[in-house]
Amino acid sequence: MKKSNIFAYIELTKLVEELKTSASEKLKQKLRSQSAYFNIIEPRYFSEDLINEWENILTILKQKGAKVNEDGKVISNAISNTIDNLTDKECQAVVERVYTLYDKVKVEFKM
Repeated sequence: MKKSNIFAYIELTKLVEELKTSASEKLKQKLRSQSAYFNIIEPRYFSEDLINEWENILTILKQKGAKVNEDGKVISNAISNTIDNLTDKECQAVVERVYTLYDKVKVEFKM
């Protein structure tokens, strides 16, 4: 079995660490501030067993599309715009999926 790329493991580790929240921090704010990870960690970095899980997370986070102004200029990319429109419960569900995927990638590297 082909393992996920070490880049995916390292970057997911950073993402998971950053998503851990204290009681005073909103999860949506944390997710939005770390949204660049969802652009730099490409699906091709995952093993065949895990690529669909990452693609599903990305699909959820891009569902609203980019936000554009009246001139048609992008003012918020698809991920940031979608996160802004998620409920707290939906943010929690996305974060839990990221944690679950991270655990699976971590297992691949311990094999």
